[in-house]
Amino acid sequence: MAGEYRLLRKLGEGGFGAVYEAEHPLLKRRAAVKVLHRVADKDSDAVLRFISEAQAVNQIRNRHIIDVFSFGKLNDGRHFYVMDLLDGEPLDRWLKHQGRVDVSTALQLLTPIANALDLAHAAGIVHRDLKPQNIFLSWDASGETIPKLLDFGMAKLLGESPVHTVSGTPIGTPLYMSPEQARGEKVDQRSDVYALGVLCHEMLTGHLPFVGDTTVAVLMAHIIQTAPRASEVCDDLSPLLDAPVQRMLEKKPDERPSSAGEAINALRRAAEEAGIELASGPPRLPRPAPMVSGEHARGEPDTLLDDGVSTERDAAPPAGVARPLWPFGVGLLVLGALLGFVVLRPPAAAPIAESSNLPVASTEPPAPAPSESPAPAVPAPEASTAPAPSVSAAPPSSVEKKPKAAARPGQPERIPTDLENPF
Repeated sequence: MAGEYRLLRKLGEGGFGAVYEAEHPLLKRRAAVKVLHRVADKDSDAVLRFISEAQAVNQIRNRHIIDVFSFGKLNDGRHFYVMDLLDGEPLDRWLKHQGRVDVSTALQLLTPIANALDLAHAAGIVHRDLKPQNIFLSWDASGETIPKLLDFGMAKLLGESPVHTVSGTPIGTPLYMSPEQARGEKVDQRSDVYALGVLCHEMLTGHLPFVGDTTVAVLMAHIIQTAPRASEVCDDLSPLLDAPVQRMLEKKPDERPSSAGEAINALRRAAEEAGIELASGPPRLPRPAPMVSGEHARGEPDTLLDDGVSTERDAAPPAGVARPLWPFGVGLLVLGALLGFVVLRPPAAAPIAESSNLPVASTEPPAPAPSESPAPAVPAPEASTAPAPSVSAAPPSSVEKKPKAAARPGQPERIPTDLENPF
């Protein structure tokens, strides 16, 4: 449980926290709960500042800013906050499937984001971590696509806390950091304008302006390198679009637009001057494909959040979810192997088969019968002596008969089969 909400399944996880789908047991209201990692709770003052900024952002009540309506602590001390559960997918996932975005669609998505940033800046709040992962695309009942800003104040929380990702790199996204942020200097709303310029370049060209093999290499590129022009990366883009994007990516904050809205409006004017037809109103993008079978179908429960109370949801899979069949297949294979071992294993050692045509000479000396006493040693017979008494002579006959096999001492005489001549 996270406050009054029961966690159902994990929706995603980042360097500083995990997001869960949750439900209020009585109201049956669904919500999203973000639980901060333990390392993010080391600086309690930073956590309090994050909460105060999130509360201030909620006072704006903008359609394009996520609504956070509850805070709390788990039993193990980790902080969490509750927000709206949105139907859609993050912008980075959408861009991964979509690739490059045309100028009109890019402006439709970025214009409301720029307006939301200006409202937050007017309230004295800087996002500090603008990137596609923190923009969520949701769809309303009419089919309109609504981009929403997530994680206000989180970058400040992480920037002032000794928090690191699993790989050991600093929390944050160096690919979208402004030069002053990369140098660790004080940032203001123009740092968000720089990140907006990186996002514009990425959406229009399909490539990031600054990349590198290491975090330090990327940060140094933001500080000293000039961003490539969009028309140089993609020949089909008008050179008129270069100037507004390049101005957002200026190294000195004073040389950038003073607001996000001003930056996007400059890009819009350049597109109109280039003769690009721009759509009006909110975008109506196709909805993402439904979740594939097996992908978070039953959720990914976090054992650290288990309250020890078993429920029907935990005891049995939800209706309509097929049980996996591979355990039954493995069981059948094991059973078949056991049956094959029993049926096909070699029989126990049997007496040496006797030939029906030739007498068999035993390689072992005959054992005396249990009831008889050992016979005294007898001298070996001469070569001219008669045959051994154990083999009876064949009766005279006009037809030559094959000799019968000699019977072994202590064994009854073999009965001839119906394929042999008994006489």
